[in-house]
Amino acid sequence: MNQVLLLIATVMLACGSVNSDNSDGNPGKEVYRTYCVACHGADGKLKLNEAPDLSRSEMTLEERINNISKGGSMMPAFAEVISEEQIQAVAVYLDELKEQD
Repeated sequence: MNQVLLLIATVMLACGSVNSDNSDGNPGKEVYRTYCVACHGADGKLKLNEAPDLSRSEMTLEERINNISKGGSMMPAFAEVISEEQIQAVAVYLDELKEQD
């Protein structure tokens, strides 16, 4: 199981790191571009691998933190991949994707 998590994290790092430029010093945006953009897209609307459209999400901040930490559907859990502070930062950043809609 740990090998699978490590493989997923490695693949996500490899895919996401290409898009980690231009984070504007926003730690949530940096985490998003590193780990999330491959499936959710830069604007949250990509919907690859059954990923939901984040620009239309109605989840509360607490629900987003829980989902990022524990994973859901096809999304892996990130609690063992990134810090609690990074999880909170990216959960807050997701509100910016909704504002772009």
